[in-house]
Amino acid sequence: MGGAVSFLAAAVIFTGCSSTSKAKNRALAELSSLRQRPVAGVERKDYWSIEETVARAESHLARGERKRAEALFEQAAGRAKRLSERMNKAPAQKNEALSSPTPVPERSTGAGKQLPPAAASSASGLPHHAPERPQAPQSPHRHPEISVPVPEKSMEQLQLPAGGRDAIERVVREEESAAAPGIAQPGYPGIIGEKFSYSVGKGESLRYIGAKFGVSWRWLAELNRIDPKRSLKAGQVLQIDTRRIVPRQIGDGIVINIPDRTLYHFRNGEVDRMFAVAVGKPKPPNNPEKRAWHTPTGSFRIVGKVKDPTWRVPLSIQKEMEEQGKEVKTVVPPGAKNPLGKFALKTSIPGILIHSTNIPESVYGFSSHGCIRVFPEFMEELFNAVTKDTTGEIVYEPVKISVLDGGRIFLEVHRDIYNRYENLDDQVKTIVQEHRVEDRIDWNKVRQVLKRLKGIPEDITL
Repeated sequence: MGGAVSFLAAAVIFTGCSSTSKAKNRALAELSSLRQRPVAGVERKDYWSIEETVARAESHLARGERKRAEALFEQAAGRAKRLSERMNKAPAQKNEALSSPTPVPERSTGAGKQLPPAAASSASGLPHHAPERPQAPQSPHRHPEISVPVPEKSMEQLQLPAGGRDAIERVVREEESAAAPGIAQPGYPGIIGEKFSYSVGKGESLRYIGAKFGVSWRWLAELNRIDPKRSLKAGQVLQIDTRRIVPRQIGDGIVINIPDRTLYHFRNGEVDRMFAVAVGKPKPPNNPEKRAWHTPTGSFRIVGKVKDPTWRVPLSIQKEMEEQGKEVKTVVPPGAKNPLGKFALKTSIPGILIHSTNIPESVYGFSSHGCIRVFPEFMEELFNAVTKDTTGEIVYEPVKISVLDGGRIFLEVHRDIYNRYENLDDQVKTIVQEHRVEDRIDWNKVRQVLKRLKGIPEDITL
C-alpha cells in the first residue's frame, strides 16, 4: 500500500487527539492486524476502502462530529473483521504484505471516497483514493485519495453503533461504487475519482460540498434535482461525481491543472491523492479595465513549508484593497483572519504559494490572486505528504481525452477561463486527431459535451 497507507496511518495520529472511542480502537486494531497480512490484489482493494473510511472518520472526529465518526469507525471495524475472516478461508494468491511499498492497484474511476472514479479513491476527492487503476490515477481521501472502494451493500453484516441501522444509513455513503470505465490504453491518461453518495453535515451548503470535493455547485444541484436556492438539511443524501481524466502523467511530484482546478500528487508514476483547489481570477468580462490575477503555468519546486504562516501582503494586493475602499493591511498574523490558513507550501514561482484558506467555499473556484488554495480539511494532508524540493508543474488543459482498453473513448471539457484558445471545438478536434481516434467518435456526443461543460469524463464512443 506504500506511501498512501503510511499517510493514512499518519492521519490517524495527527487527528486522533479527541477521546478515543471503543469503535475507533476496534477499527485501528483490525487495521493493524490487516497491515501485517499477505493479501491478493482484490483484498488490497477492500483494504483501501477500509483505510479510507477510517481517515474520513478521523476527519469527522477532529471536527467534533462524534456520531458520524462513530458510525464510520464501526463500519471500518466490521469490514476489516470480515476481510480478515475471508482471508483466513482463502490463502493469498501473492505473498505480498500490505505494508509493501508497491502501489495499490485500483479501478479506474475515483474520488471520494474520495474521488476516484467516484468514491473510489484520493481523493480526493478531486479529494483522495483510486479504483482498479487505469494506468495512471487516483485520489481524495475524501478527495483525497483516489481509490475505488468495493461496494458494501449488506447492512445486516455491519456492526451497528448506537442507534442501529438507521444511524449508519444517515451517516455512511450508501453507494460506494460506480462502474469503473476500465483500464486506460498505454499512452493514455487514466480516469480517477468516483460516483458516490454523501450525507450532508450540519450547516453544509452546496458551495461548501462542491468546494470540498471539486464539483460545481450548479452541476451538483442539477445532478440531485434540487433547488440551489434552498438550504440543505443535515442527513440529506447527495450523489457526487468526482471523476477526472488525469491531465498529465509524471513519476513523482505535483501537477496542477488550472481549468479543472485540481491538484494531482503523484508517487511512483501514479496519482497518490488529488485535491480540489482554487486558482487565480480571470479578467472580469464586464470590467475590462480591472486586472486579472491569473495563476501562472510552468514548472516549480517546493522551496519551503510553513505552519501557521504570516501573510505579508503584496503591494499589488494592497493597492487593490485601497481601490476597493477596504482597510489596507501590510501584515496579517497567524489566526482565523489569515487567508493563508494554517499551512503553506512555498513554490519557486515568485509570489505563488500552495496554502490552506479561511474561506473554504472559495475552493474549486477562480477566486485567488494567483496562489493555489486547498480545502482546509485536506491541506494538512498535503502539507505532511510533500517534502521540500518536491517538483511540480502548473498546466492549462481544458480539454482531456482518455481511451480505455475496451476501446471506449472519454472526453472531459472545462471552460477556457483564461481565454487561451480561440475555439474549444477546434481544440477537441486537434487532440482527437493527435490520438487518431476521429473515426471512432460520435461527434453528436462531442457537441453535447462542449455545450454542457460539466467537467467530468463523458463517453463519446461511436
